[in-house]
Amino acid sequence: MSLSRRLLLAGGVASLAARGVRASGGDFAPSAASLARPAAPMRSAAGLAITDAQGANVALADYAGKLLVVNLWAPWCLPCRREMPSLARLSDRLSGQDALVLPLAFSWQGAIGVRRFYQETGIANLPVLIGDGDNLKATLGIEILPTTVVLDGDATHIATVTGEARWDDAATLDWLAGLI
Repeated sequence: MSLSRRLLLAGGVASLAARGVRASGGDFAPSAASLARPAAPMRSAAGLAITDAQGANVALADYAGKLLVVNLWAPWCLPCRREMPSLARLSDRLSGQDALVLPLAFSWQGAIGVRRFYQETGIANLPVLIGDGDNLKATLGIEILPTTVVLDGDATHIATVTGEARWDDAATLDWLAGLI
């Protein structure tokens, strides 16, 4: 069964549990810095399939020279929902630096589901980006949500954080500052 189909099936069940859940902001999750592991092997993420809220293709080359914190998530995934507010706060903290947070959603509802989640949680500073599960597996070998990949300025996968994490704590900010 393809990753997209597995995500769709899991999402149907999880969406029932996720209704009405307000994100806590990942305040009790471990620091992303403590969960970070070097990418092995380091590979290019340039072929990652991404579309924006209007369905237009987005190329990672558009972000050349910037450190990218690419969060792979889904609105029906409870750990994903809990960590998203801390990623939004991280995005604010990275403002003006050569680094960006790009949340890449895998949702059968597409942009509508992402916008609804952002509205429910008061997130207004993150873009609506949609990924393709089969492409994600082929490009980076990732099948678990949430997972966050850190890409260097050439879109090379340099680090991975698997599972729910806190993204706006001092240790994580220091770790990311060392990568910029």
